[in-house]
Amino acid sequence: MDAPCDIHMVLLQPIRDKIFLMEEVINFPTSLLSHKNYHWENLSMVPYSDLTGAVSSLVEKGKKVVIITGFYVPVGDPPATETDGPPGALTLAEGLKYLGMEVSLLSDEYTLSALKAGLKVLNLSEREIPIICFPLEHSEQDHTSRMMNEENESSISIRFAQDFFNSLWGQGITHLIYIERVGPNHTLESFATQERQDKPPLKEFETILPPSIRNRCFSSHLEDITRFTAKTHFLLELAKRLNLPIESIGVGDRGNEIGAGKVPWEVFKENSSTNREAVFCSRVRTDYLISCGISNWGGYALLAGVALAMGRLDILEKVTPEQEGTVLEYLVRHGPAIDGITCRQDYSVDGIEFDDYMRLVERIKEIAFE
Repeated sequence: MDAPCDIHMVLLQPIRDKIFLMEEVINFPTSLLSHKNYHWENLSMVPYSDLTGAVSSLVEKGKKVVIITGFYVPVGDPPATETDGPPGALTLAEGLKYLGMEVSLLSDEYTLSALKAGLKVLNLSEREIPIICFPLEHSEQDHTSRMMNEENESSISIRFAQDFFNSLWGQGITHLIYIERVGPNHTLESFATQERQDKPPLKEFETILPPSIRNRCFSSHLEDITRFTAKTHFLLELAKRLNLPIESIGVGDRGNEIGAGKVPWEVFKENSSTNREAVFCSRVRTDYLISCGISNWGGYALLAGVALAMGRLDILEKVTPEQEGTVLEYLVRHGPAIDGITCRQDYSVDGIEFDDYMRLVERIKEIAFE
């Protein structure tokens, strides 16, 4: 086991250099340059990505962490949560727990079974890592409150968030971490209040994003999945409103995930030939954004950075192709979970076969141990 380093040494240049290299690897996976399914749609977010800041925040302040994940694919065969998100969340949760933090997982009913399956295959109990279910607004999918994210249609979500922060699970939380969790797209207010150097392109925004499709959750194929998505972003918004000392991290790979609100809307617009990204990009910002080609990679890199900074590289020894392959296979079979690109129960993540996908995780570990 490596000797623990002083917590104030986390930003020493050698550690910073390694974390920067990890961030480069998860955003520019050169081994996938010619892969037919790799999308490169994370590139708009790269300048706003801050893995070093996220690592420093967790090392310096991380005591009680809630990890939120789950991206449901209603058109899948079968309809299920996707394989990007839960594996990264589970590995991060297990690692942070072994680093001495109190950790819980949170999602909605569409991802709960996958997370439970993940804990089972990792031989962890819900007593060790609790799984919390964020409720949907109504049992009927087509109910108005399921179709909208406005506060006046979100009484159950807001009440749950209020109760959560007053509960044993929610009291004393230091971090909310969102990994591949879809967030609502922009409203006029969120667009207007984003940090930017130039004047906001209001006419373009109103043309591309009319009021009827604002504040909705969209897949990358522009399927409106608001009704299938519990409003977990209210945890962030309420924590900010209550001025709670909670820091937040968002991990995403396309821009429709919670955390991407750090990126000005027009950046997605300028980097899109079809305006697709300008429609689906999320308005919800986090204190730190981690951009990556596949969101699971961001979870692995975050854990690797924290383990490196805390002098606990032994934590990473358990992250092997054998373990991660077993977890993925079990999630696919028993979650169930599906590949978000093929929409089937494939042994892959975002259309990338397991061996190619895992090669990046192994590279992250190599950097940490070098």
